Amino acid sequence: MTSQAGARLFRRLSSALLLSSLASALAGCEDPETFVPQNELGGPSGVIDGTLTYTGAPPCTENGAIVGNAILLAFDTRLLPPPQGLGTSAASIAVIPGETLFSSIRDTLTFDPSGARKCPEDAAPPVTVSASWTVSPLPAGAYQVRGFFDRDNDFDPTFLIANLPSAGDVGGGAIENAAEVLIGAPPRYREITLGTLRPNGTRVIPPEGARATGIAVTLGLKLPLERPVFYPSAVKDPALANNDPNKVVMPSDFQFSMFGANESAFLRIEMMAGVRPEEIEAASVSPFYMPVKPQPAFVFMVEDVNRDGKYDAKDHVPDSELLPSLYPLSLFTRLATGQKLVGQARPRVILQGLTLYKSLLETAMVKPMDPDPMNPMPTMPFQGADTKLVVALRPATVCIDPLDPATPGVLVVSHETDQMGTPILTDEQAVRDSLAQQFGRPFEIAYACLPEGQYAMNLVYPTGQAWTLPNEAGVCAALEPQTSDGAKCRSATSERARLASQDAILTIGPPNDPAYCAAHPTPVQCKALSTDYTGH
Repeated sequence: MTSQAGARLFRRLSSALLLSSLASALAGCEDPETFVPQNELGGPSGVIDGTLTYTGAPPCTENGAIVGNAILLAFDTRLLPPPQGLGTSAASIAVIPGETLFSSIRDTLTFDPSGARKCPEDAAPPVTVSASWTVSPLPAGAYQVRGFFDRDNDFDPTFLIANLPSAGDVGGGAIENAAEVLIGAPPRYREITLGTLRPNGTRVIPPEGARATGIAVTLGLKLPLERPVFYPSAVKDPALANNDPNKVVMPSDFQFSMFGANESAFLRIEMMAGVRPEEIEAASVSPFYMPVKPQPAFVFMVEDVNRDGKYDAKDHVPDSELLPSLYPLSLFTRLATGQKLVGQARPRVILQGLTLYKSLLETAMVKPMDPDPMNPMPTMPFQGADTKLVVALRPATVCIDPLDPATPGVLVVSHETDQMGTPILTDEQAVRDSLAQQFGRPFEIAYACLPEGQYAMNLVYPTGQAWTLPNEAGVCAALEPQTSDGAKCRSATSERARLASQDAILTIGPPNDPAYCAAHPTPVQCKALSTDYTGH
């Protein structure tokens, strides 16, 4: 790919909307068109409605019907999806069937007489259609509405490997600067409030309910990338304690032998795009339909860390001004106790890895592109696609309560220095400021043992398209235990392949020196809290 083509791709990516990261909170949904928050049943609630406008390619058809649905998601602004926030589910989801959205142009579409799927040519002129939408019931609060047209009809909010948009889907939302986004600007989502504001700053739904109406949603940005499907292929441990990349363990008191010299001081996980070679065939067909043929590749880009719409020297990792923060972001999120597919809700406990492009040195050499005088919109450096990336694990976690923005977050760093006495954080205030900018609240720093537990592995693109391990492809459900050889999940009536590469986990385990953790215990802010969703 040429540098010019790369620049064009990244302009498109910078415009692509940060979409949802739906998780198990949607699993209890019985009505496929509206998720009903259980705590709101029977009481006054809020409604958001408006008009959706789609501009893009005509839809596909199959078996005499229009393929695809428009998916609209209302997010509590305190729980926005990654990479903007720490949310793991939408507050509510609504679906507009393709038959409804494209009803006005149905007679212009082509239907294959045999019922086979028929999609328009790439050069087909775009169409513009509209439909009404409603999201309800909602608790009091502030919301953003995001969405996409699921063009290939493969979205399933209850399935981790199908709960996000894929390449070719058309993104959008209730955006204040829709015209600017279409030419490359980052989106500004409209904040929609429901309920009466109380003196303490919270909101409450009045007895008669609350409604925000006339909200315009635009879908018009075709997503160019697939989700970053991956598996851990190797682990590199300076202590030589790990040899299984699917079961990596970091002691809660991990300490660098010599920090800053090169990446060899880090515990590192090598991630490969796709699935293991022997799993490709099973992964590409039912029930998974993963985009693994041909082998996919990761796309690297600089993160706009301070959200100023520019890509410059300020967009660095909190640890060092010399190291840019790169997508795909590598995040390790603590799981609920005893659960492999459910994240801990409160607080969020996150270990953010360092995404390395080839090596620590080459990553440090990544620089933003020179501004294009013909295009005032921001551009990002294109470093080419690669089938491999390396994640260096920081011995540090962020603990934050997403429902209580008044409570400071805490950065837990396992040791103040490396074994040679060199400080890990050379500028604590700069780190606090960087984290405060990123998470919208003050931050404290604690030198203490890391929160023990199991952590999911996540790679996240700026579009919000993400991939998570473990997922259902590698984990058998309770009613379909795995076979003795671990190759399949078998129920009373059927069986399916089990992809071992998709059952990987990071564990922050017991310390090497229990006395150190006794003197430097994990901060109380990292202890599990109530999982109540609303917190109003």
